[in-house]
Amino acid sequence: MTQLHIDLLLALRGAGIYGAAAEDLLTDMRRGRHRALTLPELEQSLRDLADRIFAQTFSTAMQKKRWAITGIGAAALQEEGL
Repeated sequence: MTQLHIDLLLALRGAGIYGAAAEDLLTDMRRGRHRALTLPELEQSLRDLADRIFAQTFSTAMQKKRWAITGIGAAALQEEGL
């Protein structure tokens, strides 16, 4: 996993059951160590996490797309000692 993947999983863990929109994650990542991150790069990293079943998308009642960490993603963070 890259540092971006780890930072995304940490942010998703913090979002809890409500998840987070890609735009909100982008803002968070840019405030931290990924200042030059673009939305397409972020979306690719989220898809990478989804391919590994570490994260998943869902739609809210208002039909907004959000991302959430899965149990496997939480276990991956725990394995990394995070």
